[in-house]
Amino acid sequence: MPVFGNGKKKSDEYNCKIFTLDAELHFSIEATTKGSTIFSLVCQTIGLREYWYFGLKFIDKTSRELNWLQLNRTIISESIEISSNSNPLKTLDLHNTTDNFNPHLLRSPPTSVSTLSLPSATNNSSRQCSKVTIELYLAVKLYPEDITYELIQDITRRLFYLQVKQDILNMNIYCPPDTAAHLASLSLQAKFGDYEQIESSLESVNLENEALLPLTCFQKIELSRSDWFARIIALWRTHALLTREEAEMSYLKHAQDLDMFGLSFFEISKMQGAQRSASQQKQTMKSTDQQQEQLDQPTIAPELWLGIDSLGIRFYKKNKLRPEVFFSWCDVKSVTAHDKKVILNLTTDKHATFAFYARKSSVSKEILDLALGNHELYMRRRQEQSIEIQQMRYFEEQQQKEKMRLLAQERKLRLQAEKQRDEIESKCIDYQQQMKEVHETLLKYQEATELLARKAHVNSEEARLQAARALEIEAQLERCKYEISRNEEEKRLYARQIHECEQVISTLVNDSIKTRKEADELKLEVSKWRVAEAAAREKLLSITQHNQSVAISNATTHTQHNLASSSTRPTTVSPPPYRPIKKTQESNSTDERAHFLEKQHKQTQLALQLQDLKNVIQSKKIEEQQTSLDKAYEESVAIGDNKYSTIQKARSGTTLRRMAMLQDL
Repeated sequence: MPVFGNGKKKSDEYNCKIFTLDAELHFSIEATTKGSTIFSLVCQTIGLREYWYFGLKFIDKTSRELNWLQLNRTIISESIEISSNSNPLKTLDLHNTTDNFNPHLLRSPPTSVSTLSLPSATNNSSRQCSKVTIELYLAVKLYPEDITYELIQDITRRLFYLQVKQDILNMNIYCPPDTAAHLASLSLQAKFGDYEQIESSLESVNLENEALLPLTCFQKIELSRSDWFARIIALWRTHALLTREEAEMSYLKHAQDLDMFGLSFFEISKMQGAQRSASQQKQTMKSTDQQQEQLDQPTIAPELWLGIDSLGIRFYKKNKLRPEVFFSWCDVKSVTAHDKKVILNLTTDKHATFAFYARKSSVSKEILDLALGNHELYMRRRQEQSIEIQQMRYFEEQQQKEKMRLLAQERKLRLQAEKQRDEIESKCIDYQQQMKEVHETLLKYQEATELLARKAHVNSEEARLQAARALEIEAQLERCKYEISRNEEEKRLYARQIHECEQVISTLVNDSIKTRKEADELKLEVSKWRVAEAAAREKLLSITQHNQSVAISNATTHTQHNLASSSTRPTTVSPPPYRPIKKTQESNSTDERAHFLEKQHKQTQLALQLQDLKNVIQSKKIEEQQTSLDKAYEESVAIGDNKYSTIQKARSGTTLRRMAMLQDL
């Protein structure tokens, strides 16, 4: 059946647009290109070596659903939806293309765009504008058992982190509100770093623009957005000093404990009442494409949910949190699929089989594909590691050791820089205190000088007035002498008055002399205070010049050391070249002990905040908005169950007993 219309030939070229979780790639391919070629080119472009965890998805043009691209088939043999697009870099918009999947919901915009061509393709721009576009999506297909140990590359961990985060935000993985807030704080730490650095810098983070929580958290809990953000920021503060890699790995560690993590769910129906006759099956195989599309429509009422992950196969009845029956991959002998029918064969007995129906034949093929892939990885984990895996792990371990060494050195230098900064700040505080005291003393000297100057001015005025009075008395004495010469009788009277006046004059003269001496002494004191004021100003100026010279010398030494370090150090990513300070073994052990105590304190603070958040959520939840998954989760928490205990219960008993339980569901 031809997949591409518009009269295109198989040798025609197409623009292949591939979306990863944080990038967008463009290739020019031919219609006969196989899926494995495209997948290999994508892995080589982004540097992905752990390719077995991933796959490519496409939108089926008939069902409008996302299906996995078969790597052993050509592009033209797949029912891929194509679109005519003259601009290969146009932003993807799937809001109007499919109702079943929206890969860009809550997804950050692409951080990079790469346009490449296969070796056989041409780069003629005029032809490229007339090409049609094929859109594929790189996604996680298979999950490891222990995500913290099995993932080797940083790019693999990064893609897993983005995939799991998107699944949680899109509510494909059930996550309780308190855990969602904790994971949101880790995602902020991974994206922005320490909250204290963001707070101290001029940059600000608008949490309204960040996809942090699933929408159900705002619908089921009576907490405003500002309250949620305040809680998330409080949790964010406890993750200080975590690097981006550590924060993302911590995110995956906590997400791995969620019940629906790594599971692919399918609606199935048991064999009874769903089996078709052999003649009907033959008629279906010989029918036309239109009849095949009609027969492939979901006609089976779902009775169970089938869950496939890295550990085995699970069957759910009531909800997707508590499996009723679980078969490990070591219990499964084989899985076969024909049309909509899937048969599960167990290892204990050749008659221990369970047949069920998927709603479509394409779903049964996907179940078979996931079962084979997970079973292969399950067996590979229990075998000796290949040379490629050992080399990758050794290379990544060496890189991690180098990163840890650089990180430890950076933290050590940061602590030393913080200590130096504290010492400089204390010295600056002391200098400021001294300058404040000198300034206060200088003000006192100025006030005393002004007071003495005013007093000297008053004394000089008094002396001037007394001198004027003495002149008046002398004039009066002259007039008296003149009168005495005229009148002898009045001489005696005037002689007595003259004598009295002379006494007053002598007293005034003595007082004037004394006042002048005091004025001279005050002037001398004023000169002394002014000398002291000048000395204080010189001292203040010397202290200021000394501080400036110390700051300039420190900056010069720091710059010279940076230049020397940059010239001698190889071209690798290294911490800021602070001048290291030699420490004794005792001081190093003290710093390590302090770091351990600080980490333990942060963990205790995180546990208390999470417990407080759980109590607030429990008191603020809206009962009418609680779903069946919320109720099932609360029941599991009440009886002390978790993901691993429910699996253990579902696996209890012999294989035949579990098979009998499955038949009775």
